[in-house]
Amino acid sequence: MIDKGMLKIGVTQINNSSNIEENFQTIKKALRIFATSDVDLVLFPECGLSGFSGNLSDCSYINLSYYFQKVEKWSLENNKYVFLPSAIMKDQLTYNSGYLFGDENPIQFFKLALTESERKFFSIPTHDTKKIFKIKEYNLALLICFETELSFYQYFKEGEADIILWPGYWGWEKCDSWEEHKKSGEPNVVYENMKKLKNPLIQSNFAFNHLCDHRGKGPHGMSMYVNSDNTLVGCGDYDSE
Repeated sequence: MIDKGMLKIGVTQINNSSNIEENFQTIKKALRIFATSDVDLVLFPECGLSGFSGNLSDCSYINLSYYFQKVEKWSLENNKYVFLPSAIMKDQLTYNSGYLFGDENPIQFFKLALTESERKFFSIPTHDTKKIFKIKEYNLALLICFETELSFYQYFKEGEADIILWPGYWGWEKCDSWEEHKKSGEPNVVYENMKKLKNPLIQSNFAFNHLCDHRGKGPHGMSMYVNSDNTLVGCGDYDSE
C-alpha cells in the first residue's frame, strides 16, 4: 500500500492468465485483503481480468459483465475505488480497456497507444476518452503500459495530473533498476519522462506470466512506486503474487 497524504492506493501484483474465472478468483482474493485496509483506491494490472494475450478467451462485454458487476458491488459496499483493466469486446472490436468503479456510474477507460504487435488484436476507440480521473481532489492520470514511453501531453496538460497510475504488462529484466539507462544500455524513456513530469508514478504489474507474448516469452513482473523526485520508493518481488 502506498500512502500519499489524504489518498491511499492499494497496488495488486497478480499472475497473468487467460482463464477469466481464475483471474477473477485472484481479484477477489486481493479485494478481500484491501477490504480490511484503509486504502481509497485499488489498482490492478493491464488486462487484469481478461489476461494479456493475443489469444484471448471470450472477452465480450456480455461475458464479462457478471464480473464487473461483482467488483462494482464490492467497490460501493466498501466505499473504495477500483481500477480494473480488461480486454473488452464490443461491436466485434476488442479494446484494451477497463472500468473505474466507485462513483454512481462506472467509467470506462481505454488504452490509446498500441504497440505494433498489439494492433493485431486490439483496436483504438474513435470517440473521446478520459485519461484524467478525479478522486478525493487528486487528479490521477491513467497511462497503460507503453503509453508511459510517449509524450504525455497528448493525454493531459502540463501540471494537470498529481499522480500517474501505470497498470502494465511491462517487461522488467531481473537485472534492471530505476535508472537513466537499462542494463542493456538502452535509455530508460519512462525514467526520463518522470524526471521531467515530477509526478509520483505508481505501477501495478503482473508477477508471473502463464502466457507467452509474440517473442515466445513473457516479461518478468515487478510493481513499483516512484516518488515525485524520481526516486524509487518501493517495488514488488519478481514472480511473486
